Amino acid sequence: MKDVDIRVEVKGVLTGVDVSTGTLQLLSQVVVTDALTVIVEENADDTYSSLTLADLAAGDYVEVSGERQVDGSLLATRIERKRVDASDDDYDEAELRGTVSALDATAMTFQIGDQLVDYSTALIEGTLAEGVEVEVEGQLDGNTLTATKVEIDDDVEGEPDGEGELEGQVTALDSAAQTFSLLGYTIDFSAASVEGNLVEGARVEVEGQFDDADASLFHAEKVEVKHEDGGLGSADGEVKGAISNLDSTAGTFSVGENSFYVTESTVIESDDHAATLQDIQDGDFVEVKFDSTQQVDGRMLAIKIELEDEDSDDGDGDGDEQAPTEVKGLIADFDAANKTFSVNGYSVTVSASTTYESGDESIDEAAFFSIDRSDSECEVKGTIEGTSMIALRIELESEGD
Repeated sequence: MKDVDIRVEVKGVLTGVDVSTGTLQLLSQVVVTDALTVIVEENADDTYSSLTLADLAAGDYVEVSGERQVDGSLLATRIERKRVDASDDDYDEAELRGTVSALDATAMTFQIGDQLVDYSTALIEGTLAEGVEVEVEGQLDGNTLTATKVEIDDDVEGEPDGEGELEGQVTALDSAAQTFSLLGYTIDFSAASVEGNLVEGARVEVEGQFDDADASLFHAEKVEVKHEDGGLGSADGEVKGAISNLDSTAGTFSVGENSFYVTESTVIESDDHAATLQDIQDGDFVEVKFDSTQQVDGRMLAIKIELEDEDSDDGDGDGDEQAPTEVKGLIADFDAANKTFSVNGYSVTVSASTTYESGDESIDEAAFFSIDRSDSECEVKGTIEGTSMIALRIELESEGD
């Protein structure tokens, strides 16, 4: 089977972040986020830590994957903040993928969306023309992307009579013709089994066949709706831990000392599929992204609730050993003498192999316990048994030294 992965659409330095609208600016591209957008940071050991949009700032070097929208914006499925800063040679490098418009062969320029590209000194691979898909590599000079390489994307994803699997957002849904657009393909679902409510904007997984005569046509055999709506992208905080005080009727719950409420826009997910509060119970381990600016009775708005997949359990599934290996929240009960603290109700102990990080800098055990870390935001990765956790790595969200 031929899988079609969502590609990196833009890479470079952020010029703006607007948490209230869930958008950011990058290479003159408007990048839109929602509750399903995965935002992570690359760690020195090639692992990743989860972030929210509020953790990003102008000047960060990021890589964005996603889908082009009708208005030219990019709906991000994944944003990765790289360990690159202004002192690194790679900081000035940029990449952008999109459709050529306003091609000027005399000035040797074109545009991708609102981004002006100068290709006068670039290596051109393929035939450059209006409306073709290209991938541009170069450096940003003011408002101009000076290309060093322009590659025309004339490869057809898929192969004649080949099977394929596509995943993304439904656009241009035509219920009468039984077609929709997905990742640049026209999806014919007239002969497909459809699981869930297929609506405009839904996130779906499609299995089927690429058309042997039309490279842009895909004949679906199965369409699975994973989410009807992507929710909001305006989360400014995140916690990970065991859920408590759950009232599914009132739509409220807690994680540690944090209290939340849900609305119709809250995305609830389990095993990469839509779920409800009725699928969750006290004691379940969840990751919650929230908007602290929208509070009701002291409770913050939950933007997304993700229930950890039980299949990832390292134990026997009887509840004695929790599958999740990350807890995120505010440090409490900090005891420097005994080298212990708690996060969201989990008692954390360290060992000789525990590593520590503050901001982007590695620190040692002595530095971590040298000052009171109470109320510091941190993420702890380790092994959990009951409500006890042995930390493998402790990451402070910001420097407290």
